[in-house]
Order: sequence, then C-alpha cells, then structure tokens
Amino acid sequence: MTSTTSSLESVTLSNRKRKIFSAIDHPSNLHKDIIPKIKKGRFINEKDDRIFKKSSNEDKDFKIPIIEKNNKKSKITTSSHIPTEGSKLSKRAIEIQKEDFFLSKGIAIARNNKYHPESNPNGIINLGTAENKLNNAEILSKINDPKVSCITAEQLLYGPNPGSDKLRSEIAKLLNRHFHPKIALNKQNICVGNGCVPLLNLYGEALFDAGDAFLVPGPFYGGFEADIKYGARAYPIPVQHEEGDYLKVSEASLEKALINANRPVKGIIISNPNNPFGRSYSAEQLLLFCNFAKRHGLFVICDEIYGLSTWKNIVSENIEEGKSIEYYECHCSQCQDNKSIKRIESNIDGESNKFSSIFSLDLPDPLNTHGLWGFSKDFCLNGLRIGITISYSKTVMLAIQKLCFLTCIPTNIDNILVHMLSDEKWTDNFILNNNRKLYKNYSHLTNSLNAHGIPYVKGDSGFFIYIDLHQARIDEYIYIYNFF
Repeated sequence: MTSTTSSLESVTLSNRKRKIFSAIDHPSNLHKDIIPKIKKGRFINEKDDRIFKKSSNEDKDFKIPIIEKNNKKSKITTSSHIPTEGSKLSKRAIEIQKEDFFLSKGIAIARNNKYHPESNPNGIINLGTAENKLNNAEILSKINDPKVSCITAEQLLYGPNPGSDKLRSEIAKLLNRHFHPKIALNKQNICVGNGCVPLLNLYGEALFDAGDAFLVPGPFYGGFEADIKYGARAYPIPVQHEEGDYLKVSEASLEKALINANRPVKGIIISNPNNPFGRSYSAEQLLLFCNFAKRHGLFVICDEIYGLSTWKNIVSENIEEGKSIEYYECHCSQCQDNKSIKRIESNIDGESNKFSSIFSLDLPDPLNTHGLWGFSKDFCLNGLRIGITISYSKTVMLAIQKLCFLTCIPTNIDNILVHMLSDEKWTDNFILNNNRKLYKNYSHLTNSLNAHGIPYVKGDSGFFIYIDLHQARIDEYIYIYNFF
C-alpha cells in the first residue's frame, strides 16, 4: 500500500456547499438577500434609543444591520399549502408526508403485529430487518468488560464532531487490514457518525442539490430512497440489470438510464456486497461503474456495510488443518434429512465473485469515489448506530466535517470502540467466527428452502437471500402483499 496526497482536487460539490464555503470566506456574505439596508456606521436599537458609533478600526465592508419595527400596514397572504388553523408544516415536510415509502410501511405493519409463539402465534415474523444476533454473547462480553466500558471525566465532555483521532486511526487500521485499499487509509479519510443512514444523507447534502438524482442498479436496498431523499431531496433512478445476472449491469443500461432521467443526475450509488441479493460485485463491474462515472462527470458512493461479512470467501480461506469446508456447514438432524434434496435451479444466479472493496481497485477517479461502512452488521452493533464515511478527497471530507455536528456519536461509545479495535487479535478472531456462523446459518436456511421447493439466488455475503415464493406452493405471500 502507498499513501498519496493531492494539492489540487477536482471534485463534485453541491451548490449548497459552495455557498457555505463562500460565506465563510467573509462573514458579510451570509444571507445578503435578507439583510436590510442600514444607516452607515450606526446600529439603532429602538427600544432604548441608544446609538453605538462605529469604530474607525472596524472593517468598512462589514455592516451591522438595523433591526427595526415595521409599523406599515401590509397585506398578509397565506400559501394554499399552509393551513390557517392547527399545526403548521414546511413545504418539505408536506412533500415527505405525501411520498409513499414501501419499506417503512412494511416495518410498521410487522412491529404492530409481532409474532409470539404464545401471545400472538398468527403474528408476523420480520425477515426484512438486517440484524445479526449470532454473536450477542461474544460482543456483550467484550463491551461490558470494565476495562473497555470505563467512563472517565473526559467522556463527560463533548468530543470531536467526526469522532476522536484514536477511533478514526483504529478504523483506518482495521480497513487497511481487511479491505486492502490501493491507497492506505488514515484518520483524515474517515468521519464517524451515528449510522450509515445519516451519513449517506450527509453525502447527499454535500454532493447533491435539491431535486438532483442518482443512478442505482435495481432492485436495490429500499432504504436508499428515504435515506437520501427525505433530507437532501435527491432521487433514485433504477438501472436495469442483465438478463441472466442480477449483479451485472451494462454500460448501455447505465447510458439509457442517464439519457432518460427526468432530473439532473449527479452520481451512482451502489451497495457491495449487494442488498438484497447477498452477493458481491466483480472487480470488473465495479470499475465499469467508476469509468462510466468519470466519463460523465459523476461521483460514485459505494456502501460496503457488509464488507466484513463475506462469509463464503472468509470461511473458505481460513479452513482449519484437517477440516474441509463441509465441516462449517450446519449438521443438525433437519439439515441431515434435507441435505439430499436438490435445489431448484435459478436462471438469474450469474457468476459468484470474490468481494473486492472499491478502494482496493485502481480507481480512475479516486477523488470522486466515496464509501460507507459501519459496525451495525459486521460487529452486530445495530443499536449503537455507528457508521463511517470514507473519502480520499480533502474537499469532500471538509464539507462532511462542516455538517457532521448533526451526527456525532457519544464519547463513551467512541471510547468503547477504541478499546475494542485496539485489541486486533480479538477483533480479527471475532470477524472470522462471525463469518463461520453466518456460513452455517446459510447452509441451514438453504437446506430448508430446498426441502420446501422454494427457488433462490445463491448467496456468498451479508445476511440476505433472494427467494421466489411464486413456485413454492405458498398462498400466504398474497396475504402479505394485501397489506400494502
């Protein structure tokens, strides 16, 4: 690995961020359109009629506005979208309320009718929320260790907005060991925040203007729509995959989506490993996205939140002496009974690819290629909500850090993660054992799917498996769709 820096960057920033930088250059640029004209050299406070004369040493270009009462009669008008009675909402909030978000609908339905074997046996089992509970005992044992979770007087104070230097350095070391970036990461490339959802929105605030759009290979993770649309007001444009492979997207399909877009397209957003397919893109496919983006002046955001849950590769590369890959499969009595049942072949399996972090590639435009990762999935810490942004661009990182005061993590969580990651032997062993458990659960689930005649796309990463209930002789799926 080599480390490089660049003194001159060509990066994409939203007009919103350009205005912020311009205003910071000189305070008088702030909100010029709403600052009233003032009498030269005076600040008048009508309440007590005091007059403060301007010092000759003050910056002549910077004028202090007068705040005056306006006693003139003016016609008050109300927009049609603002109610004259009751609660008032912004146009943005009203627009969001009108938008239909399929994923949140489903989650709400599942939570309000949660399955329980005794009190609600006909309730819903939620298969749509990606939470890994396989290693609760291991992770709780570590973070509840008094040496790890000890709160000091320092943790009672506000911490750095983008995360402590120690934490960002430890995260960089972790990703350098496992993601093998072409250009080694350091703390300057990383911003820590309260989950990948708000951090994706931070990317949206920094890189998009309201009303812009991004290309995303479909079908895609449902959260992408709300994560970046509700805050930054950027909209997804799905891109069609190839006929026999859901993780293969042609340049022609990207070009068609770009040409037919009804909004200005600023970037491409992908998840690798992919959600919902539980598979990794090939290195060639990732580079196709990046080269297309560079040619059209777009940026790329790659969500790699399952990057350390690539269980097929990790398990097969760490087989213990005297054992085979079959040793790590599930050997319960049910699986033994179902093991001989053949899988229904799928015509969309495509090729299985080894996971490659986008940062491990020879990127055509590294300053406009950005990433996300987090602790929720790979370390079973969903509830702590810790995500990170990754970027080689100093300009983009500066923009992110201007906004990240909205997404700070608690100082005690920062401290816990520092202690956890600094124990590299424990961390790497946890990652390996987590992937072995994921591999075992995958084999258990697929044996059951085979027994019930349910077709699926073979997986190799993450927590997901893409199934087809149409051929499964199951009528219940119709009942589920009726909820929506």
